[in-house]
Amino acid sequence: MAKIKANHFLVLGIVALIEIPVILAWVWMTGDYREPRFNEWPVTEWLVNYQGGFVRRGLIGELLLAISDPLTGILPNLYRLVLSSYFIYILIFFALYFAAQIKNYRVLLIALIIQGGIYHMGISADFYTRKENLFLILFGLLCLLYIDASRRQGQPRKSSFTTLISLAIISAPLMILIHEAYLFMSFPLTVLLLWIACKENPSYIYLRLGLMMYIVICLIFFISCSIHHGDLISAQAIWDSLPLVDRLKISPAAPYSQYAAISSIGWTLDQHLSTIYGVLISGGAYIWVFFILGNGLSLAFIAITIYPHAPEIQPKRILGLLAIGLFISSGMFLIAADWGRWIAFISNQLILLMFALKASSLAKEDEQSKYLLLLIQQLRKIKIKYLFILVLIYGLVFQMPECCVQYPHLFVFQSLFS
Repeated sequence: MAKIKANHFLVLGIVALIEIPVILAWVWMTGDYREPRFNEWPVTEWLVNYQGGFVRRGLIGELLLAISDPLTGILPNLYRLVLSSYFIYILIFFALYFAAQIKNYRVLLIALIIQGGIYHMGISADFYTRKENLFLILFGLLCLLYIDASRRQGQPRKSSFTTLISLAIISAPLMILIHEAYLFMSFPLTVLLLWIACKENPSYIYLRLGLMMYIVICLIFFISCSIHHGDLISAQAIWDSLPLVDRLKISPAAPYSQYAAISSIGWTLDQHLSTIYGVLISGGAYIWVFFILGNGLSLAFIAITIYPHAPEIQPKRILGLLAIGLFISSGMFLIAADWGRWIAFISNQLILLMFALKASSLAKEDEQSKYLLLLIQQLRKIKIKYLFILVLIYGLVFQMPECCVQYPHLFVFQSLFS
């Protein structure tokens, strides 16, 4: 009886933690457009286009410019796009959770309130307003296709894996044209997911060929975007191509001078790397250590709850695969100073991967690495009940910033009422 009552409260809490951010996001994004709905940097990153010639990150901005009325501007369409992407990601998240047949409300709760997750996206208008939310949507779709394919047999299984690898190959150039950071963000775990599919289906030669094709296509398009980096002249041409009504809202003090992310198109590699140096000298590095540890504990709770290991049973490869995923994704911290974005993206993508690997036969094999076995032995000492309470408080009380060297809001109540 007590367990039923506890589950009842968990369900009510989960419903509230979905409704609150969804309502806030809807009200905020569909309100009047007298001022930008989110920070000027992500706003202008979406608006980069090809009006100054082919440059990195310009695909979405070119499409938005083409469909928008010069009199009303691009921003209303941009707000609809990011709000739609938020709702689509929520739908894919829950579709993947139910497809994985996890059936654990505590896992679902922590996955929702992890810093940078669905709950914190909605209450802060952060994270989902970035282009990488499109990467999460695509990766979630690939995970859904993987689960569906893994549970089929015969020709239907082969057809489902064909759809999986085809979607990855077709979408890869589009994602890199949207933002070249795809190579550091979603590419590593996508390669891992496709590699797992190849290992589990050694007779499907086309999967290995498709994986190689995916890698080559991503590298070619990334190199092309790096060559067409952009400069100050193209940045000014992009800025001048935007409707004046948008420029007045984004930069009312100087609507004729390139601004924010559009001006960064002309940045050199040294300028990008200098932002990371700014994190270290600003005295705020300890804040990122705190959120890395907090999200790490949240991910650990989800992993050891979904994939419990009894002391008398040999641990399975799932934790090793997740550790590999975490390691190969960490390169994004070298991109720039937006460490909150990177922490959030890695966390969300690893959660999607955890859900997907419930259908993996490779993940169920015995772990052989002595180092991972030692780590798992230490994880078994953790009291799950106390870990759940700790990460629950962490997720409900704190609010992780997106970046960089300023940290005005570190608590949820500050994001809600600032």
